Amino acid sequence: MEQHQEDITIKHLQPDQLDALIDAQNDIFEDYIIRIRSSRQFFLDFMSSVGGDMRNILLALNGERIVGYINPVADQREGWVGGIGILREYRGRGIGSRLMDEAERELAAKGVREVSLEVIDGNARAEKLYLNLGYRPTRKYLSAEGITSRFQGFGVEPKPATLSEVLSLHSKCYAGTCWQRRKTVAVVQSAKGSEMYKVDGGFVIVRTVDTNGFIPFLGVVPEKRRKGTGTSLAKFALSRLHDLGAFKTALYNVNEDEATLRMLDMFDFKVTLKQTEMRKVL
Repeated sequence: MEQHQEDITIKHLQPDQLDALIDAQNDIFEDYIIRIRSSRQFFLDFMSSVGGDMRNILLALNGERIVGYINPVADQREGWVGGIGILREYRGRGIGSRLMDEAERELAAKGVREVSLEVIDGNARAEKLYLNLGYRPTRKYLSAEGITSRFQGFGVEPKPATLSEVLSLHSKCYAGTCWQRRKTVAVVQSAKGSEMYKVDGGFVIVRTVDTNGFIPFLGVVPEKRRKGTGTSLAKFALSRLHDLGAFKTALYNVNEDEATLRMLDMFDFKVTLKQTEMRKVL
């Protein structure tokens, strides 16, 4: 029998519902563009990385069954939607709009004036929802994969950096981006088990897991961009990962602009994912 909107209630997550939420997430994202398999530790690590609070998570409930959720995060006057999902058989019934409306009301009550979120290109249903709710695209981010190589000379020779140095550079390099990318806790978490390097006006973090390499952050301050600094950091990072035994490397969350696309082409990296950042003033 079809379930109507009025049969769905919106309530905050209770501590004893965490495992049920994780199970619901795995069902929700079973047909997602990128299949996500969550676990309690994965979920807790993600919440930590974005500065979230489980007490703020809102659930859409059919009786006691979790059929949807949203994770709103507040940071003074800025907010972020750190995940939203609806079970496949409950989509198209306005539940997503109800969750977004309630999340925005709660964020506004905490003093948030602007909300950001990200949507993967190709997720037309979600993008349509956000546009209808008043969100507008602000920029695109890319993730890409390629093969590591050993380069001779980097233009500028990076030096090992401390976490405090990286955090200082990160705040300058990522100024103006979606607030969750500026959260220091995300950098701290990425730095665990990683190597950090700096140049004048930029930094890079590299990490290996088995034969896979990762570049979770590569940043250049605005005044040093388009001067080869990013290319120098990328050459160094790929060389370092090559020496560490990485075969394939993933580069995350870089701006989609002409200079970045040229750099990816130079290293024969293929774009694997595009995300659109969207914002709304409350």
